[in-house]
Amino acid sequence: FGQKGWPKRSCPTGVFNVRHKQGELKLRPVSFCNDSCYLPPLRCPAVTQLAPENPCEKEQYLIHGGKTPNNELSDHLYIMSLESRGSNKKVTLQCEEKELVGEIPEARYGHTINMVYSHGKRACVLFGGRSYMPPGQRTTENWNSMID
Repeated sequence: FGQKGWPKRSCPTGVFNVRHKQGELKLRPVSFCNDSCYLPPLRCPAVTQLAPENPCEKEQYLIHGGKTPNNELSDHLYIMSLESRGSNKKVTLQCEEKELVGEIPEARYGHTINMVYSHGKRACVLFGGRSYMPPGQRTTENWNSMID
């Protein structure tokens, strides 16, 4: 998961499938299905695996925050899952943007997101990260401060 167009614009989505084959890592560009939402090429987002509750469900990944190509911070939450795996080993993903309700976390980057499982329930925990502070508001005390 990386910057759009890297390397040499070989991957327009910025998402790669990584395979370990004969001691080497192989990168293959990944495409998205037609009904997938647009997933901007984010830098420093938080990503975690959302394990299926039963064997019939797809494995999913939660993606939150990060910096957009315009260097803006995102507060969006995306769910990405495997749509299909073709006969030529081409992987197709589906991405869905989820609407957040309640107290929405501030846009940030460099944070973590994890799933916590306890007593048959699961919760998503978002921790840390950095928010953007305009240059005029930065002081020696707060220019590099963390947010909860």
